[in-house]
Amino acid sequence: MTTAQTRFRAVALLGLIAAIAQVTLGGIVRVTGSGDACPDWPLCHGQLIPPLDYHTMLEYSHRLSATVVGLLVVIALYLAWRHYRGSSPAVISTSAGTILVIAAAILGGLTVLSELTWWVRLIHLGLAELVVASMAVAWLSGGPAGEGSSEQVIERPRIRFDRLLMWGTLGGVMVMILYGSYIVGAGYGSSCGSWPLCQGWGIPRGIAFEAHMGHRYLAVILFALVAGMGHVAWRRGAVDGELRWLTVLTGGFLVAEILVGAFTVWLGFTAAMKSLHLTVATLMWASVVLLVAVYLRPDRFRVPNWHVESVAS
Repeated sequence: MTTAQTRFRAVALLGLIAAIAQVTLGGIVRVTGSGDACPDWPLCHGQLIPPLDYHTMLEYSHRLSATVVGLLVVIALYLAWRHYRGSSPAVISTSAGTILVIAAAILGGLTVLSELTWWVRLIHLGLAELVVASMAVAWLSGGPAGEGSSEQVIERPRIRFDRLLMWGTLGGVMVMILYGSYIVGAGYGSSCGSWPLCQGWGIPRGIAFEAHMGHRYLAVILFALVAGMGHVAWRRGAVDGELRWLTVLTGGFLVAEILVGAFTVWLGFTAAMKSLHLTVATLMWASVVLLVAVYLRPDRFRVPNWHVESVAS
């Protein structure tokens, strides 16, 4: 990689990490009931530096971290426009990330001003996850095609089923995250106090139990989708080794997410476990984005090889 490519990818990676941390902090704010600690926006209690109490500092830290994410995304956009030309995926992904960050910031303000209406928070989370996706794609796109791969030419997949499976799994992860946010916002997050069943072997009765179990049923479907995607990617990994370790990474996050979900129930839905549940889901989302991008467009998206000696740009 050249120095310019290394610099861009480093900023994109920092942006990705910051975006994931931002989602985590947002989850902590929500599960601790700190979302209304700052009743105004963009200031907090009309001040640039708010009172130093627990809930206020959590909410204000969430806003400050959003600023950090925004700065990193804009810097990545600047570097992309400077070092890449035309319709480069680096330019497209960072441009999309910038638009999404602005939209998320505006919606964040509306979330506060609308007194934390659940559907506004749902869209806010969706935009935050899309920022994570855009920075993941930017990180992959900042180098020459084929970087870090074998010298064998890797062709784009032509099997329609494989492509549909990839897109279906990607969409499934997003639906799962948003549905989880919905049941929490609707007050159904702790309806089922046991795992994996809800009310014994019988069919759950009542909207709260049905909605909660719907999240678990979706998890079963998602498990099948990820398993199918993993099989396809692993098979093709004989040619493209990156796919195999991305498959292992995604599978690991899926198993971790299931275990965290179970312990969230067993430990009584503590704030720490609920926020960890969202964090692992976001990590799985990022890994699926990476896997799908490398699988569908190996000619454009490659995992950086940091061992390649940089040369002056």
